Amino acid sequence: MKGYSLETEGLGKAFRLYPSPLKRIAEAASFGHYKGHHEFWALKDVSLRLKPGSTFGLCGANGAGKSTLLKLLAGTTAPTVGRYRINGRVASLLELGAGFHMDFTGRANIIMNGVMMGISRRELEKKMDSIIEFAELGDYIDEPVRTYSSGMGLRLGFSVAVAVDPDVMIIDEVFAVGDMYFQKKCVDRIFEFKQRGKTILFCSHSLYDIRQLCDEAIWLDRGNDMAQGDSVEVTNKYMAYQRHHIDAAEGIVTDHTDASDLESRRSKGELPEILDARVYRSDTNEECYELTTGDSFEVRVWWKNPAPENTPIQIGIGFLRQDMTTCGGASTNFDRIQLEGREGCLVLKMPDIQLLSGRFLVPVVLFDGEGVHRYQEYSLRDNLIVRTNTRDIGLFLLNHAWEQTTHSVPAEDGGTIPKERVG
Repeated sequence: MKGYSLETEGLGKAFRLYPSPLKRIAEAASFGHYKGHHEFWALKDVSLRLKPGSTFGLCGANGAGKSTLLKLLAGTTAPTVGRYRINGRVASLLELGAGFHMDFTGRANIIMNGVMMGISRRELEKKMDSIIEFAELGDYIDEPVRTYSSGMGLRLGFSVAVAVDPDVMIIDEVFAVGDMYFQKKCVDRIFEFKQRGKTILFCSHSLYDIRQLCDEAIWLDRGNDMAQGDSVEVTNKYMAYQRHHIDAAEGIVTDHTDASDLESRRSKGELPEILDARVYRSDTNEECYELTTGDSFEVRVWWKNPAPENTPIQIGIGFLRQDMTTCGGASTNFDRIQLEGREGCLVLKMPDIQLLSGRFLVPVVLFDGEGVHRYQEYSLRDNLIVRTNTRDIGLFLLNHAWEQTTHSVPAEDGGTIPKERVG
């Protein structure tokens, strides 16, 4: 395990399920001679190796085993089989308000939670002002936690967790609550930890967040390791799996709803699909993901649709900044473009790009004919990097001009103030 900040080998967790309380009592009274339970394996044979400075994402449906894995690593429950090791101090934020005493003030809970994480009271007193400042709870810091909203509980919990300055930080779906401003603060702090060589485990239902924040990821399903590796590749596999079940549930293939048959048809290329998507310099075959403001480029999307008469499709392309701000997008549905035929290459031409410096995620989404249901989400293999040679600020280079005139100052009644009265 040398050289890794976190490593697991064959980690698994089973829970005993009893059909009734009487079965539990009977089993306890039999001293092991009667088995009144059956085992439910929430996690099976999961092995990870994370190096210092890595950010690792967990994705999967509800009940997939993500939270169980994080609870094992946080030490709040013991594994049934396997082993794990974490080098350094660990901080976890598993549930909003977990570990808080609802009748204690926010200030008192900071002390209590910090001590539980292994920080001395003296050290916590030194960090108290910075914790309160990050949480931005104002006078509520001295009010009972039971008066807090869920978003305020998030602020307090995250502020205490990051104040520990851990070597390994475990985060379970906490960005779903709270305003956008505080979510941005959390993301910035995570990137700061990453730059300082900290290891982060991040669980989220937002695949965009996992792609942007994480280097690698694991997809869990019913406790099983379905895929592990590059975060973009893993999330693409998970989205394909989700699409499979959505198609089956909505009866897209009306005469064949059996899951195995549906998967067989998908593997044979009988359902709509994005085959590939790449960025090129305009009117060339030069693939390019690093541009300068003012450059021209195009996004080419290869698609197929085996039954266009039954399943018309639309394609949308977006541009999202690293903090997940949507900077813009285009859709064939909005522009009333019809995708005809069974396959083709759709080209989105972007002359004279006005985006300013930044790193942008470019998702490509395959919609139904109405542009509502998503058949598939496809991410480009690389993010789009834009550089700017000017001092302009913001998201876009504004098309503007300056002019000096002798216009009179408007009066409050809608008229103008004579020049001799101005000043």
